[in-house]
Amino acid sequence: MANRPDRVQGNKGGIESMLSPIEESEGVYSGPQLHFLRRLHRLLNLRQEQSGQLNDGGVRLIDRAIYSTYCDTVDQGVGSEAQKLLHRFAVASKSGPQK
Repeated sequence: MANRPDRVQGNKGGIESMLSPIEESEGVYSGPQLHFLRRLHRLLNLRQEQSGQLNDGGVRLIDRAIYSTYCDTVDQGVGSEAQKLLHRFAVASKSGPQK
């Protein structure tokens, strides 16, 4: 584990937060599949954490990036894993503070 180049120490919102839901079955995925799953997780985290601070245009940009990355996961054959991430964040956002 010490030689893994994708590890970043002490950076909130960095690669560590992107790895957590995917890491347990990491050996199952190819490099591009992991890349897009991690990107999707990062964008979903970003939207959840920052949506209250962004204007409508900012939220729309993040949503478009999420959709585009979701399409990339489908193209890579990991659409079902991406849907699990989407559902996990949808449930979390519904239980969070409402505007």
